[in-house]
Amino acid sequence: MVLLTLSANHHDLDLADIDRLSAGASELGARVVAHSPAVRGAVVLATCNRFELYLETDDADGGESAATTAAYRAVATASGTPEDEVARLMRPIGGDQAAAHLFEVAAGLDSMVVGEREIAGQVRRALSRARQEGTTTPLLERTLQFAARTSRQVAVETDLARAGRSVVAVALDLAAAQLFGRDAEAGVDEPTGGGSDGGGVPHQSWGGRRTLLVGTGAYAGAALAALRARGARDIAVWSASGRAESFAASHDVAVAPADLDAALAAADLVVTCRGTGSPVLGASAVAGAVENRAGAPLVVVDLALHRDVAPEVAELPGVLLVDLEAVREHVPAATAADVVRAREIVADGVRALAETTAERRMDSAVVTLRSRVADVVADELDKLPADGEIPTERAAQALRRLAARLVHEPTVLAREAGRAGRAEEHLRALEQVLGLPVTDTAHDGPETSGPMDAAPTAAETERAERTR
Repeated sequence: MVLLTLSANHHDLDLADIDRLSAGASELGARVVAHSPAVRGAVVLATCNRFELYLETDDADGGESAATTAAYRAVATASGTPEDEVARLMRPIGGDQAAAHLFEVAAGLDSMVVGEREIAGQVRRALSRARQEGTTTPLLERTLQFAARTSRQVAVETDLARAGRSVVAVALDLAAAQLFGRDAEAGVDEPTGGGSDGGGVPHQSWGGRRTLLVGTGAYAGAALAALRARGARDIAVWSASGRAESFAASHDVAVAPADLDAALAAADLVVTCRGTGSPVLGASAVAGAVENRAGAPLVVVDLALHRDVAPEVAELPGVLLVDLEAVREHVPAATAADVVRAREIVADGVRALAETTAERRMDSAVVTLRSRVADVVADELDKLPADGEIPTERAAQALRRLAARLVHEPTVLAREAGRAGRAEEHLRALEQVLGLPVTDTAHDGPETSGPMDAAPTAAETERAERTR
């Protein structure tokens, strides 16, 4: 069994293509496992800048494998994208490279914003969903858990995550840099900033700005944390799903008016993170919200891969729109030393996974060996007196008989290997299994009685017992 990754990410594709492929991602894992015997398990990761499938398969030999073809077909069905288009857009990665890629993803090294913190949680949630759907496997569990552990080590031992980098943080800082530049030109005092994340985009304060958070999903919590880290306090949440009240109560924010137009009119900054597949903010609604703003721009930050804001909003006067495409063009650079150290940690984690996986491959052999020995011991114990009184000589006979039975088959196989010209191979294997050096007596002078010859065969022992 091997790991296969199918990846569509921001390195190779426009976000619109990733958006298109990830439609229907919620049902994809169960679909591909149910319809392909070559796929044993599946974990699906869909974020704002990547769409990936992690599969346990029998045949991850490349783009033409049965598992890959089945996965492409499942993605095509779920997303409504032609299968040949899916195959063109998604890149297959197999074996050790698939594990290394997953580790880099979980550590934030493959992200649009290198070192982002949200991705580790997204990977954990992807694994949790696969568990709920029954599509995970021991190999996928082990691989993703090792990746999560390595991600935590990267966070502790490097500064990649400490600088507060994330997609939402970069979006807010980019919007602030543009907005406060405009304010300065208009004679408005620039709010005091909070430094930089190391990439040249300042941490400006959003204090005093009325903020509307549209959406209550997992990413809304990350957006709220980034807003508060940048001074935002006057925050209200709006949701079409009816979950605004519970989100507001658990996160200590206000509930926005149910009328979205009224909520927009009261806001200076709008942050959307719904990603339901259709825009929630159209051009007419946003235009109405800026009519009475006296020249102060309405800032809209769209964090959804499936756009929450209609593209036409960017053309409206009095509106500053920052979306994921803008974030990709302005991501801060990570320090080279931190990236090098993070890659070293990832490489160590991948090696540890490979060693553990190789070790686990021997589990069935160990279980079989223990079971075989236990059966032989139980059989010999059944031959002893039931009253528990065992003379010393009788106990010694039982132990010799047990030893003979245990070495009988290895003895036969060793002699067969010698006759077949595989003596050297068999001796090395015995050394591995026994943990003892085994001498090849054929090259040490006259033939002598070796360890295998010293013990009688099982049949010889049985005959001896019957004649007593």
